[in-house]
Amino acid sequence: MTAWLRALPSSVRFAAMTSSAFLMLMLLVGVVAFREFRASQRAAIDQRLVDVAAVQAGVVEGAAPDAGFDGDLFAELEPDPDGGGGPSELEGQIQASDGTVLWATPGLDGAEGLVSGGHLVRVAAGVPVLGDAVVRGESLRFAGTAVADGSGRIVVVTAPITTLTDTEEALVAIFWPVAVAASVVAGFAGAWISRRGLAPLARMAAEADAIGAYDLSQRLPVPVRRDEIHRLGSTLNRMLERLEAAVQREREFTAEASHELRTPLAILRAEVELARATAEPAAQGGLDSALEEIDRLTAVVEDLLLLARADAANALDHRQVVDLGELASAAVKRFDTVAGARGVTLTASGVATINGDAPAIERALANLLDNALRHTPPGGTVSIVAEPGARGASLVVRDTGPGAEAPTLATLFDRYTRAAPRPGSAGLGLSIVAAVAASHRGGVRARNLPEGGLEITVELAGAGG
Repeated sequence: MTAWLRALPSSVRFAAMTSSAFLMLMLLVGVVAFREFRASQRAAIDQRLVDVAAVQAGVVEGAAPDAGFDGDLFAELEPDPDGGGGPSELEGQIQASDGTVLWATPGLDGAEGLVSGGHLVRVAAGVPVLGDAVVRGESLRFAGTAVADGSGRIVVVTAPITTLTDTEEALVAIFWPVAVAASVVAGFAGAWISRRGLAPLARMAAEADAIGAYDLSQRLPVPVRRDEIHRLGSTLNRMLERLEAAVQREREFTAEASHELRTPLAILRAEVELARATAEPAAQGGLDSALEEIDRLTAVVEDLLLLARADAANALDHRQVVDLGELASAAVKRFDTVAGARGVTLTASGVATINGDAPAIERALANLLDNALRHTPPGGTVSIVAEPGARGASLVVRDTGPGAEAPTLATLFDRYTRAAPRPGSAGLGLSIVAAVAASHRGGVRARNLPEGGLEITVELAGAGG
């Protein structure tokens, strides 16, 4: 099977195989039926010709090899009452044992010997032979039999079958279009049957495509009938159960480890701060660097803990009315120093409220600002807009950076993914944004702005204000 054929959909291949098989079956049935029809139509004619040839062989028997019959060879015959050829339709030849024509009726005058090749051997053995021939554009059926006088001569009798051959040609001309049309119909029927049969697989594929990498609670639809598709669906569902159990154990471990790390990190930070307060000025620089690394490590632990809680649908620990405008303004104040150091203008606008988890939303907003500031060149702008919506509200963060490559936009919020040319823009930070949006029954999307830069919209469902 060629590569292009393997690349076709299963329904198309099944349709092609059905059409081909049906066409071959039609050809087989057609050949068998045609042969039977042809034989049945010739049976009466053949019997008549064999009988006449035997009678005429008796007439020729004993005559001199060079004797002529002056057209009276069939004079004594009467018309066949069963509809066979009568004397006026019959023609004949007398051939030598080597096939040479010794004598012929006017209708076969000048024609080559009709009994030739292997037929000569059969006639010599005393077996009458039958066959078709075309003489001067007319279709003939002939019978040949040997003269029983030891001369080796052969008497050949013919009858016209032009009407019969025309009928056969008409049947063949009708059969081919019918066979091709029937095979095409069979192909369409095969495609329809295959689509119906593969419909459960298509539904399973759609459901499998909708199952998220971090939400394995869904199961594939399994047909009621206990066939191969049922067994496949059941096997895949059992695999999903095992994967869900493994992912759940991973989430629990991440949450437990993150939670356990918070206390040691807090103690470590306090100890470093205490040591810095009493340290010599020369050592304070190193302790400041250690505090920065502790803060960075604490942020990673908080991110992991937030992701674990979001995966377990526990991100909304503190439901309350959240003013997104105030959160945006507070985030601008928090990052104002960083933005100023990088020569980036940071703004916030808009008013919207939802019922949600303020710390989680604040963390997501901080990650968005950090991502935007890191990829906005000096002199650029980063803006936050809080917008009310029909189902809640949204936060829109726009920057004037290089944007993201089109193929990476779809995976920008996947975990542990980095999207060039924005290195670091799709690690844990943006995946946390997506997790917080999902925990608020919302979503997140990104697009490149026509004038340049990246726009990320975080939709948060809840009670609008």
